[in-house]
Amino acid sequence: MLSDVTSWLVWILPLASSVFVPLIARASAKARNAFVIVVSTVTAFLALTLIPAVTSGVVNLVVPWIPQVVSAGVYLDPLSVLFACLVGFFGLIIAIYSLGYMKHEENLTRYYFYLLLFIGSMIGLVISDNFLQLFIFWEMVGFCSYSLISFWNNRPESVKAGNKVFIMTRIGDASLLAAIGILYASLNTFSFHGTITAILNGALTPSTLTVVAFLVLGGAIAKSAQLPLHTWLYSAMEAPTSVSALLHAATMVKAGIYLIARFILIAAPMIAVLEVSWLPTVAWIGVLTAFLGATMALYTPDIKGVLAYSTVSQLGFMMAALGSALTGPSSVGWFASLFHTMSHAFFEGLGFLLAGGIIHALGTRDMRLMGGLKKAMPITYALAIIMILTTSGIPPFAAFFSKGLVITSITDAGSLLQLIVIYSATALTFAYSLRFITLIFWGKESEHLQKLHPHEAPKIMLLPAGILAALCIAWGFLQPQLGAFLGVEGEVSLLGSFLSLETVIFFAILIPAGLLVYATYFKNFSVMNAIRSASNPLAKLLSHGYFFDDLYERGVAKGVMLFSGGVKFFEVVFLEIFPQVFANYVVRFAGGVHKYLDAATDQLLNLVAGNTLRGAEKVKVIDSLADRLLDLIAGRTEGGASKVKKIDSLTDRLLNLIAHRTVRSASKAEKLPSNSLQHYLAAALLGFIILVILLIISIGV
Repeated sequence: MLSDVTSWLVWILPLASSVFVPLIARASAKARNAFVIVVSTVTAFLALTLIPAVTSGVVNLVVPWIPQVVSAGVYLDPLSVLFACLVGFFGLIIAIYSLGYMKHEENLTRYYFYLLLFIGSMIGLVISDNFLQLFIFWEMVGFCSYSLISFWNNRPESVKAGNKVFIMTRIGDASLLAAIGILYASLNTFSFHGTITAILNGALTPSTLTVVAFLVLGGAIAKSAQLPLHTWLYSAMEAPTSVSALLHAATMVKAGIYLIARFILIAAPMIAVLEVSWLPTVAWIGVLTAFLGATMALYTPDIKGVLAYSTVSQLGFMMAALGSALTGPSSVGWFASLFHTMSHAFFEGLGFLLAGGIIHALGTRDMRLMGGLKKAMPITYALAIIMILTTSGIPPFAAFFSKGLVITSITDAGSLLQLIVIYSATALTFAYSLRFITLIFWGKESEHLQKLHPHEAPKIMLLPAGILAALCIAWGFLQPQLGAFLGVEGEVSLLGSFLSLETVIFFAILIPAGLLVYATYFKNFSVMNAIRSASNPLAKLLSHGYFFDDLYERGVAKGVMLFSGGVKFFEVVFLEIFPQVFANYVVRFAGGVHKYLDAATDQLLNLVAGNTLRGAEKVKVIDSLADRLLDLIAGRTEGGASKVKKIDSLTDRLLNLIAHRTVRSASKAEKLPSNSLQHYLAAALLGFIILVILLIISIGV
């Protein structure tokens, strides 16, 4: 099948092509730009070719990777193909738009390198067939986001914003990694198919599934800028507007939505376990984020800030719908979230492209310096009207259908309080959209504009915006086809969107929201000016973004710094200074001991030497006396020796005499009678005894 090849090429091609961008740039900038456009076009086409492959079922292709651990692979189902098409399409749109918006910027080779790297990584993320491969691409997407936010690295605010985004999203990454680790430890598999099979076989306990689900939610909260880790998205607006449109409106921030939608698919056999606490938590995070994001979008004077907070709010709508998916992937909530994901990509992406053209023409992001741009930029104005109508959910534009389904899913979930909050967020959405168009295009031209003489954006920038505007109009009518593709066609209909009770309530709440903007910016009522004044606590609360960043910077960051300072103090004192002090004391003690022992040894040696000398003198005297004694003894010994010699001579003579006498006696004894023999033996024995005595006397002398 063709999909067996295209499912690999669709993400490998942009990844591999990113490496060749610097090489081709050596030839010429035009060749580099053309190469990026060609690769983006082919990638978008390859993504579209995956649609027929999943009409008959899931396609799971694997190749060996880490032996006995995990295989690399692609997992093609309607969810993954939908996101792959979204990323491929927007990658092409932004590549074309960048030809105009980034035309005069430096370091474009680096920009296009990261652009292709991001497209490949994001598509790889959504079609991965296992959690480990997904996490690797998850990190690569985060790295590309950090690098593109800090693209203007000569601006301190861009570098600071990149660091902030990198650190805050790492919190979610750690949570997701923990979830993956627990799953692998419990099931001994990373693959989606293996996990689903294990859940079907009851290998995962309800408590373990709940823990894993909340950890997965932590990863989604950080990546999709949900409460309370939403503040990084506004800071990410320091990136080029083309980057903001691609990463921070259309694709990367949707990774968290994809993760939750994928997890609901995987955990569908045990969805009843998640209904208890996890799904309500997801819904509440969504509705609160939708409300808070809308209030901040209503206050900020920054044109990109409005779009950033609008994105935060709309992501909250998607998360709330997922939290309402009580029956799993077959529910209205699950479909409504994905349907609104696509709608939001079109109208928010359009908003960023238009904002880029306005910033390109005026050189400022402050809407208070704008006004009256309708005449100078008529095409941009017309496209902006489509954008705010879609954002507000006015029929027949796309968000009317998708946002209506979100509200329907929350209604079906049965939480009245959540429904009130989400309706309030919907009204505020209309209010900040109307304020956006009023401050930028209506009214009189500001002094800043009169000095600049602004002009329409280049055609190369308007063309992608026009395509997105057309999709804002047409996408809503494709709701039944999308439902059939995702397998929930029985739950949705176009007619139901127009005739539902939610639609009536929706239009009813738009009226006060519109009157609020009218009273503030057209009639300039004093009451509204008092509310907007800096002295008003509500205005101060909104200007500080509900003090989340203050809490993080002054509370969390300082707490971390204090903790790290304490660790450093412990390290310095106990691991550096204390050992040095202890070593110094040991050295001093050893030196004192050495000095004392040296002195004591010297004294002992001197004492021993003195005593030895005195003893030697005494020995010398004794030796002298001994010599004299020996001389005396020797003299006397010589006299005694002569005497002994005489005695020895006499002894020898005596012995000879006795021997001769004994021989003669023996001969005589032979002649004697036998009875006389005993007398001779006794005499001989006596003679022998006398001989021995004389011999001893002779030897002793």
